[in-house]
Order: sequence, then structure tokens, then C-alpha cells
Amino acid sequence: MSAENRREQILDITHAIVDAEGFHAATPNRIAEAAGITRPVLYQQFGDLAGIFVALIDREAARAATQFAEAILQPRETDDPDPFIGAFAGAIRAIDSHPATWRLFLFPPAGAPPELHRRLAESQEAVRDFLEHELLQAFPRLPDPEYTARILHASGRELLQLRLTDPANATVARLIALVRHLRTNVLPAEGDQP
Repeated sequence: MSAENRREQILDITHAIVDAEGFHAATPNRIAEAAGITRPVLYQQFGDLAGIFVALIDREAARAATQFAEAILQPRETDDPDPFIGAFAGAIRAIDSHPATWRLFLFPPAGAPPELHRRLAESQEAVRDFLEHELLQAFPRLPDPEYTARILHASGRELLQLRLTDPANATVARLIALVRHLRTNVLPAEGDQP
């Protein structure tokens, strides 16, 4: 196995352990045993356990960022031309395609290292900034775009968490219908000014 493939295998195994049981369960011995390697090979690849965790967080943060960008830039699978609804539908697709990635950030596991919390804070700020920018573009005279973006972010996060924890009830159709209802009844129509 190439060094890069071995590295991905170790990260996949670490992620599976963390997703199921938390960071505290991902010990060097357990990871090495599950990967069929020795601890020295593990340390050659990552230096130490913190190095494995940072590499995992980096990989999953990059994956989530790419999926978020795709959801925003390439909305599809919705008949609604509204960019807010298209973006939310894209976020649901991202969660459905890689639920373990999104659980890492929407439900940080027990024993998560500080790096995960730092990345989480950065990504949340980036999403809120994006929402605020989009609100200002669509509704230039919106009374408080910063707090409106915060409310949209918190609401969207809650709905995406429901999609992860209760997909049988938090169906795509139900979530999109709710977001469409909120969009129609909370934010003004395009061109309307509050």
C-alpha cells in the first residue's frame, strides 16, 4: 500500500472510531490494530496521536468546506429558484452523502481536541458571514442583517442536526417545505423592502 493510501486508511479507521465512540476511544493501539499496522508505522505517518487527530480534522474540514461551496454555488434538485432554499437543499445533500463528516462538526464527539473546536468556530463564522452577505445583496434595507444571519444559521444548524439524528421524520421534503415556508413568511420577497 502506498504511503498516501496507508494514510487515508488510518484516517478512515480513526474517523470510524471517533464517529462511533468519541476521540477518547481512538487510541494509538486501537487504530494500529484496526489498520493492521504497528504503532511505529502509525507514528511515521503522523508523528503522534495529536497529529492523527489534526490530520483527520483537516481532511474532514476540507471535505465539508467543499461540499458547502458546492451546495451554494451549484444548487440543484429543487424546483425553487430561491438561492436560500437551493443552498439549504445542497446542505442536506452534503449531509446525506457524508454523514460522518457532518456529525464531526454538528455534534463534536466526546474528547474532541481544541483544534476541532477552533475549526468549528471558524466555519460557523464563515457561514454566518456568507448569510449576512447574501441577505445584504437580496435585501439592502433589511434592518439587522447580522442578527438575521445568526438566526438563519442557528435554525439551519438545528434542522441539519435533525436530519442526522432523525432522518425518518426530518425528511428532505419536510425540511425543504419548512424552509420554504419560513423564507416566504419571514424574509421579504425579492425586491421588497422591509
